[in-house]
Amino acid sequence: MRLDLHMHSTASDGAFAPADVVRLALDKQLDVIALTDHDNTDGVLPARRAAEGTPLTVIAGVELSAEDATRDTHLLGYLLDVTYTPFQASLAEMRDARVNRSEHIVAKLRALGVNISNERVREIAGDGAVGRPHIAKAMLEKGYVRSLQEAFDRYINNGGPAYVPRYQLAPERAIEWIHGAGGLAVLAHPGHYEDYEFALRSLAAQGLDGVEVFYPDHSPDLITRLTGLARELNLVTTGGSDFHRRDQDGNIRMGSVNVPVETLAQLQQRQTDVHRSA
Repeated sequence: MRLDLHMHSTASDGAFAPADVVRLALDKQLDVIALTDHDNTDGVLPARRAAEGTPLTVIAGVELSAEDATRDTHLLGYLLDVTYTPFQASLAEMRDARVNRSEHIVAKLRALGVNISNERVREIAGDGAVGRPHIAKAMLEKGYVRSLQEAFDRYINNGGPAYVPRYQLAPERAIEWIHGAGGLAVLAHPGHYEDYEFALRSLAAQGLDGVEVFYPDHSPDLITRLTGLARELNLVTTGGSDFHRRDQDGNIRMGSVNVPVETLAQLQQRQTDVHRSA
């Protein structure tokens, strides 16, 4: 059985619609995928409909952007009840805050002589949650910058002249949201954090259920260390490609990570254990 438990669609910042993500997963001969769009689950039901009658299983997922005083933390949620109203209300609140933030950034840019419109930014975002990458694309489109990276470096990065702080979701609250929807909370791509061991220990004390060990950027040595930490902290080990779009060579990296076949059963058992004791 082949699994990929981390990927994105046009419901957030991916390049492919949920149904096309399913088609690509089938082309890659995957058996189980989790659609983990940023801060929303709008793509899950369309993906499941597209997978009906095929060998592919689509797990309901999400990727929440959380932060505290020390770091930005991305938490994956798995096996969620996407119809749970309080969870969806919380996600809607977060998305509304993103739109308001985008509008404030655009206003700051105008004051700096960078004249892009909120309407165009929303058009670029399409069905996905509006964010700084869409603003950067609007700036590039009108010739104010020569690259997306320049837009961030000169204007909209943290501390930049047009930066606006984002909606702050504490990691422990993100875990509560995921558990409230019947799901499991997993730390995404820990190799992106210099203090990943401290982060894992802190989050485990707050109810974290798992850690994304198998990831394209993780070295064999890091995978070994994370596996040991997961065993010590009683965390499920998961993995995925973090697929968004074709790479510069036109390749699809979906399915590029070898996720152990027992991962799904371990997640399901953890879900039973967590919510039986809740």
